[in-house]
Amino acid sequence: MPESFRSLLEVEGLVIGYGKKQVLSGVNIEVMPGEIVALIGHNGAGKSTLLKTVFGLLPAWTGHMTLDGRRLNSLIPRKMLGLGVCYVPQGNRVFTDLTVRENLELVVCVINK
Repeated sequence: MPESFRSLLEVEGLVIGYGKKQVLSGVNIEVMPGEIVALIGHNGAGKSTLLKTVFGLLPAWTGHMTLDGRRLNSLIPRKMLGLGVCYVPQGNRVFTDLTVRENLELVVCVINK
């Protein structure tokens, strides 16, 4: 397949849960290079669960994920940072003595190390 038609991020058939409770079932997402994608849904819909799984904070029960053709299922967050992928939680889980800009610059600094 030509490089221009290959997905940057592909999530296929992902099933995710906490403990024995299944939260998401059969999630499929394809993000092409240059696309901007937003996950929208009410509280508890599974947006953060999906992002945590892609980043490696939660294991996928089944399904697979690839980033630019590289399989992600067994990568830990440190390895994901090396690939330029990060998870930025919402809410007050930031450094409160820093501005929003400084918090974001800190993430960029960590990724570039």
